Amino acid sequence: MIDLGTISGLHQRAHELRAYCRFCDRWAILDLAAMIRSGHGDRRLPITPRCQCCGQCGQLQVRPPMPAWTNRNGWMDPG
Repeated sequence: MIDLGTISGLHQRAHELRAYCRFCDRWAILDLAAMIRSGHGDRRLPITPRCQCCGQCGQLQVRPPMPAWTNRNGWMDPG
């Protein structure tokens, strides 16, 4: 069974976890590998991220793996 409800489950399936701070209007990509190394791999979503700039609670967004024909921004690469 595939479990995308944990940090390690997202990492194993190449998903990204991003956080948005509405106060700073800033996105951040959470380092899932670092979270797993520090013992948080079994944590279940949702978690409450805090902005590194202002300390306010952020909003999470799970992003699936990007297909090979797109670039990191989700746009198709010119072929």
